[in-house]
Amino acid sequence: MLREIKMFKGLKDPSFFFYNLSTTENLKGYAKNLLYLILLSALVFGLISSFGLGMDSLSKELNTLSPASFELEKFLFFMGRVLTGIFYSIMTLFIPSVIFWTISEQGEYRKLVIVQGLVLLILLLEKLTYIPLSLFLSLDWFSSPLSLGVIAQYLTMNEWVMYFLGSFSLFKIWIFYIQYKGLKRLTEQKNWLIWTVILLTNLFFWAITAFLAYIDFSTLL
Repeated sequence: MLREIKMFKGLKDPSFFFYNLSTTENLKGYAKNLLYLILLSALVFGLISSFGLGMDSLSKELNTLSPASFELEKFLFFMGRVLTGIFYSIMTLFIPSVIFWTISEQGEYRKLVIVQGLVLLILLLEKLTYIPLSLFLSLDWFSSPLSLGVIAQYLTMNEWVMYFLGSFSLFKIWIFYIQYKGLKRLTEQKNWLIWTVILLTNLFFWAITAFLAYIDFSTLL
């Protein structure tokens, strides 16, 4: 059976979306949707950088650079963020899918990538919330009121822990739900195994995110 993939319908009605996905043999528009997702990620990261988020280190050099040099640095920063968005989308789409595929007896790898496509959409939506939080409330991403980062800052002064807990938000609960519905339908594995793999995979990526923020490699990754 041939069906066209419509990603946003997966967010609206994941149960029906994954049922159709599980019964589909030929995935129409698979490559096109992946390309759109990667480009969307690059656009979101570029948009965030255009508001100056993550440019703290560059702003410190304002008085030491000529106007032309500063504009060049801004452009290079913007291009770096765009490339980061591309890398971020590729990692989000393909690495967890490989992990999920190892527990699958029925699921096709490409279909698991589609599950992660929905996850990427949610993650990009979460990143867009950082813009008003930063511009109007002067909050860093890990201080979002939708995450555990705020609580963590009252409990500890350890920056890595704050970044790690700041990675867990209401959006991640939505992601857990999407991943569970997708893996349950596509892999037909036991609930405990699905939840274990989902939890460990996400904890691993949160730990990486916290580490990158801790070494100041990227403040919005």
